[in-house]
Amino acid sequence: MKFKLSLTLWLSVLLITGCIQDEPLSPYADIDAFSLPDQVALSAASFNQGNISIYVKKGADLSSIVPAIRISEGATIAPDPVSPQNFSKEVTYTVTAADGKHQREYVVQAISVSQYKYDFEYWEGLDMYGSYETPVEYDLAGKRTTPWDSSNRGINLYVNFTRPDQYPIHKTTASTSGQYAAEMVTMKGPGNVIKGIYIPVAAGSLFIGAMNPLYALKDPLLATRFGQPFYNKPLRLSGKYKYRAGAGDYIDPNGQVRPGVRDSCAIYSVFFRVDSASMMLDGTNILTHPNIVSLAMLPPDMRAVSEGTDFVTFDIPFEKRSNQVVDFERNSYKLAIIFTSSFYGDRYEGAVGSRLIVDEIEVIIEE
Repeated sequence: MKFKLSLTLWLSVLLITGCIQDEPLSPYADIDAFSLPDQVALSAASFNQGNISIYVKKGADLSSIVPAIRISEGATIAPDPVSPQNFSKEVTYTVTAADGKHQREYVVQAISVSQYKYDFEYWEGLDMYGSYETPVEYDLAGKRTTPWDSSNRGINLYVNFTRPDQYPIHKTTASTSGQYAAEMVTMKGPGNVIKGIYIPVAAGSLFIGAMNPLYALKDPLLATRFGQPFYNKPLRLSGKYKYRAGAGDYIDPNGQVRPGVRDSCAIYSVFFRVDSASMMLDGTNILTHPNIVSLAMLPPDMRAVSEGTDFVTFDIPFEKRSNQVVDFERNSYKLAIIFTSSFYGDRYEGAVGSRLIVDEIEVIIEE
């Protein structure tokens, strides 16, 4: 009897050991959290695809900084996270998953000045996210920055186009100056994606912030995370745009035609105070949150009037939305800029073929 029991236990141990050995190692190679010491950092890190941006104090010594980094369980990272790095220039970290096969690179950018002008001259694509491109900018010190994200990242979850110009947001040579401008197009959606998710139209949306793809299908209004740190009081938002509403029917979120409704674009910027409860705004509160200090928005009579071939110049004042006193010594602030080819595109409604082009965008600040 004892022999039979021992044999049974031995076989059980072998079976359990075999199961443990056969369990595949994790393929995740992510940086889950990144921060710099409080004496140099002005903001929490902002993740945008393969880039990590973090605003730092002007004049801070960045030549030898040890960051705090958290990575996927079982993964490794190079260079060694406990080794000091010179963050006055871009620092690239390579994360290798526990399975030893999957790798991902992150480029960390420490930014010491706010971005005020956007010309959309430079676009970059990341193969791991599909074939689409996203605009990058260069700040006043000549450092590359990645303030923009777009609805391309959400659309890429359910369709992979072969060329960047097939995605709703892409560069165009129809520029007012320079080589490129940013173009947004409302496209026909895929319809039923997964159970309970229906996408009749997919609008092109470009914004300062980052998209969280985990929410892109579940709740599109929560997917967009708006804003980056801003250190001057904004007075006006200016630029040039060209818009043509789609010639077809206006489609609501249920895929039903709404007769007599005409599509329109959206161009606006939101300046808001940051606190522990609202580090970023999203599609549910970008126009209503109590922390909003001021808002600049293209007025209704200009959202669908650009029907010609020429660009229209706009210069919109930031209007106060609260009685908050702007105090950069006591509070932190962020600024978001949003463009979309369909005003309610975040609800999956609009007219297929609506097209918005923007260029020479500038935030005029209080000196």
